Amino acid sequence: MKRLLSLVLLAAPVHADELDDRATKVFSQAFSTACTAAFNEDGSLIEPPQRFDVQAASTYGEPTPMVVWQYRCNIGAYNVQSVFLGQSEMNGILPLMVARPDLDVVLEDPENFEGPVKEVKIVGWSASPFVVNGTFDPATGDLSAQGLWRGIGDASDTGLWRLVDEGFRLMRFDVDATYDGQINPITLFDVP
Repeated sequence: MKRLLSLVLLAAPVHADELDDRATKVFSQAFSTACTAAFNEDGSLIEPPQRFDVQAASTYGEPTPMVVWQYRCNIGAYNVQSVFLGQSEMNGILPLMVARPDLDVVLEDPENFEGPVKEVKIVGWSASPFVVNGTFDPATGDLSAQGLWRGIGDASDTGLWRLVDEGFRLMRFDVDATYDGQINPITLFDVP
C-alpha cells in the first residue's frame, strides 16, 4: 500500500495556484480572438504567464498588495505584444490598461514617409491593454515598453508606466518618428 501511494503522488499533476487559474480564464475569455499567438489549437496557453506578487504604490495610503500577470499575446517580426492582468482585493482580476498619446507625424514632404519630420503632435489620448516589448519590474512597479516601427529601431515609441492605485500610470513617452537610420527620440510626455 505504501508503494502504491508513492506512485499516485508522483503521478498526480502539480496543481497551479487557483488565482493563476482564474487569471488565465479571464485572459482566455477576453483575448482568445485578439491574441492569436497565445493559444494552442485546443485553447490552452502556449506558454504560461509571468506572475509578479507586488505592492502597488497608493496615492492616499499604504501600498496595495497585488498580483500582476504578463501574458504573451502576439508576435511580429521584431515586436512581441503582451497583455497584463492585475488582481487586488478591491477590484478582483482585470486587464491593466496603458495610456498613450495619439500622434500626428507631420512630414516635410507628405509623400516621402522616410523624409524629415517637420513636427510630431499629440492629437489625443487612448488606452489599450496591449503592450509592445514590455518589461515589468516588480521591485519598482515600472513597466517599460518599446514599439519598433521597423526592425533597426531608428523609428519607435518608448513608454514608461508605474503601477499606482492598482493601475499603470504613464510617466514618460518618447517618440523617434524619423526613418533616418539614427536613434534620436524626442520626449512628448514626462512626469518629473
